[in-house]
Amino acid sequence: MTTEAAATPLLTHRFYTDPDPLESDPSGPTEAEVTLLVTNRGLDPVRCTGITVTFPVGQRARDLAASSQNVNATSVPEGWEAEDPIRTNRFVRFTFTPPGGSTVITEKSLQFDFCPMAVNSTVGVSYPDVTEVTATEDQQPEERTVTLRLPKFPVGVRSGAVTGTNLAVFPEQHTEAALPLVRVARGSKVTIAWKPAPGLARILHWQDSDTGTELADGAGSLVCGPLLRDTTFTLQTVSQAEGETTNRYDSVTVAVDVPSYAKITVPGEVGTPGPSTPLHIDGQLTITESLTAPSALVTGELKTQATLCTPSVEADRLRFSGTVNATLINLATDLTASRVTSRQGLTATGTVRILKAGVEELSANGGTRTLTTDGVVVASAHGGESEVTLKVNDFQTTTVSGLGNLTVPVHAGRDVTWAVEGTPEPGQVSFYWFAFGV
Repeated sequence: MTTEAAATPLLTHRFYTDPDPLESDPSGPTEAEVTLLVTNRGLDPVRCTGITVTFPVGQRARDLAASSQNVNATSVPEGWEAEDPIRTNRFVRFTFTPPGGSTVITEKSLQFDFCPMAVNSTVGVSYPDVTEVTATEDQQPEERTVTLRLPKFPVGVRSGAVTGTNLAVFPEQHTEAALPLVRVARGSKVTIAWKPAPGLARILHWQDSDTGTELADGAGSLVCGPLLRDTTFTLQTVSQAEGETTNRYDSVTVAVDVPSYAKITVPGEVGTPGPSTPLHIDGQLTITESLTAPSALVTGELKTQATLCTPSVEADRLRFSGTVNATLINLATDLTASRVTSRQGLTATGTVRILKAGVEELSANGGTRTLTTDGVVVASAHGGESEVTLKVNDFQTTTVSGLGNLTVPVHAGRDVTWAVEGTPEPGQVSFYWFAFGV
């Protein structure tokens, strides 16, 4: 089954009202005047054989008048004729025909007035239909329908000029005389206040949401929180004027002292605002360049790929692929680092793993090797009849009764040479390499 698309109107249709916007009064119908203006929106002449206007009636928000008897047409363009309207319990329909049954519309507009118009008492938006029977050049005229909007606002509200919302922020249990508050302690709740405007749709954006919080009609405030970090509140006000939708946005930012972030990734250099200001992070901190602070407290995991330079660091778990330069490091669980420099002390309540590569047995006959990390080389003689001398770099020891041990610290990037002098028995001598890093 194929359905043909509705023909696009060739003319422009727009409603103008007095009052603007229309008003709905709960106590009963309100009188108004509605004008339909029809113009040629293009450059080519348009041949028109009729205009039909249909207003929905009833008590619903989308209806215009409570009864079809409360809608009347009072004037039409010169020479046009108005047929008797069709009135039902759902709509009232007016049909207008031009002189001689056809007219060409070029630059001159057509005006149709409907007055009195008794607007019903339900606030909302009415959707009247305008149908034109038109064609261009030698084409056959056909019906082309457009649905327009007629908003109905509470009595006394005007949407043509929306006043400023004057957003203000107050702590909990505020009074009207309290000064606006823009900085609060972490975990505080605040009241966001604005000027009430019944009949206007309003949405407050302040959380990680694409839709925001819809506000009740006429509301003037909302309690938000608890706030954990700096938060911007944006009030979106949606109004209707002359058939067009207008969005207004008003914002206010609340700063939170000592904010809490679940995860922080810093792509560049990090420093605290002042020379004596500590860095306090509740959560995870990742640094890709450097951090300089008089002290750093991280309750979660701290990662850095470069340099951490601070007299004091305290964290649950530290992971470093760069350099740690600190006077005091306090760990709750674990430390993993390529290089740690501590001028006074390293304290951990968990496990500090120094020997990361395990133990490697070296050749018992001796050798030379360039090391990639700090560590120690241990030479050991396990007994036997032969007296031998164990050597590691410039250090040596001679066995007594075949027994002896030699432990020598070695440094990354330097050569280590180990050897044995004498005639050791098979299995009498062993050399081991203990690495401090990987």
